[in-house]
Amino acid sequence: MAQAEREKLSVAMFPWLAHGHITPFLELAKRLTSDDQVGVDVIVHLVSTPVNLAAIAHRQTARIRLVELHLPALPDLPPALHTTKHLPARLMPVLKRACDLSAPRFGALLDELRPDVLLYDFLQPWAPLEAAARGVPAAHFSTCSAAATAFFVHCLSADRAPRAFPFEAISLGSAEEEAKYTALFAIREDNNSLVSERDRLLLSLARSSGFVAVKTCADIERKYVDYLSELVGGKDIIPCGPLLVDYGDGEPQHGTGESGEPNRVMRWLDGQEPGTVLLASFGSEYFMSEQQIAQMARGLELSGERFVWVVRFPKSPDEDRDAARALPRGFAPARGLVVEGWAPQRRILSHPSCGAFLTHCGWSSVLESLSAGVPMVALPLHIDQPLNANLAAELGAAARVPQERFGEFRAEDVARAVRGAMRGEESQKVRRRARELREVVARNDANDTQIGALVERMARLCGKGQGSQVAVPN
Repeated sequence: MAQAEREKLSVAMFPWLAHGHITPFLELAKRLTSDDQVGVDVIVHLVSTPVNLAAIAHRQTARIRLVELHLPALPDLPPALHTTKHLPARLMPVLKRACDLSAPRFGALLDELRPDVLLYDFLQPWAPLEAAARGVPAAHFSTCSAAATAFFVHCLSADRAPRAFPFEAISLGSAEEEAKYTALFAIREDNNSLVSERDRLLLSLARSSGFVAVKTCADIERKYVDYLSELVGGKDIIPCGPLLVDYGDGEPQHGTGESGEPNRVMRWLDGQEPGTVLLASFGSEYFMSEQQIAQMARGLELSGERFVWVVRFPKSPDEDRDAARALPRGFAPARGLVVEGWAPQRRILSHPSCGAFLTHCGWSSVLESLSAGVPMVALPLHIDQPLNANLAAELGAAARVPQERFGEFRAEDVARAVRGAMRGEESQKVRRRARELREVVARNDANDTQIGALVERMARLCGKGQGSQVAVPN
């Protein structure tokens, strides 16, 4: 098709104010704006707060434009905390409230940008209403697994009596146990909240026009994709692939400005035997308690395995009052490397010396581990992580660290699970399965037809495709 005949599609993106959400949106933007989308020139306007955009300024291109959203001033929430990074847990409700209060400003940005379509995140169910008021169709993009999303929609739906999640492999127990777990965070109310915590996800999905996009591989989550579609009234679920970020050696890593001494880590790995190193890392925004740090340190030592442990501590006394401030006194591992803050996770997982991944099972971490063909030792801590851990185990790519309650674990159990993943007959079985899944994830990541399907559906939403499916949310 000649350049003059190519249609233009302007997409506004509005991820939640967290690195773990912004990164998948940004990777999706990169793929949407590639020249592979035949017949359509996509321009993306990614909206976030200045502190978040400063960390990804190097990712701006002629087709990916970063747009600042300034949140209202609230007590104890300066602009430097208009992000979940380094945000004290007690201020999370305040950040959500400030984001909710920014709805008029977000609407003004839509007036200025005049996008054809909006892709938004689950914590801002008012975003599609602002878009609809301006005649802009909007669709939900989920950065969580289809399994976890389906689980929470199943548990939060209020039009029926509680019943157990129908997929036993990732179920958390009885209907009562699942409802209790969901209530720990999803039904917690803030007296000043403008949106009920229980309703954020449900409203975001209900207000999605015609379809819901999900960061996932259809080949590994097909039954959960189908069930999620059923739960959201038959809307199509469009898998967008794993959206793996390819960090080049010369590109700023992680978007944080923190080097994490990646060269030192990679040099250390170069000196180890193939498959002999455990990577232990628990996400970019979680601080372990003093007890958790102590049990983890002892567990890694007891395992007798070589390891790279990525550990995070708060930068200020008020950042997280319950978090550990340092490694246990006297902890000086002879067989391991401790990295504070951040390390190049994908590069470590892809290194020949990496034999297993002790992980919290955040969805991006699960997909990165699968993409590297590295088996997981699952230690989920909260939110969607237990569901992702169960999914990884169902796929045959993960072993579990026993926990009576999520977030509570013993050093001896960590050591036993790590040894089991790194050596022995069972480890060989899990490693073989991880290598098989590596091919599945690679195939999905290279599948441009998934992104093409999303472009086509967005174009149809705004009347640029074959027919129109514009729907105004309630």
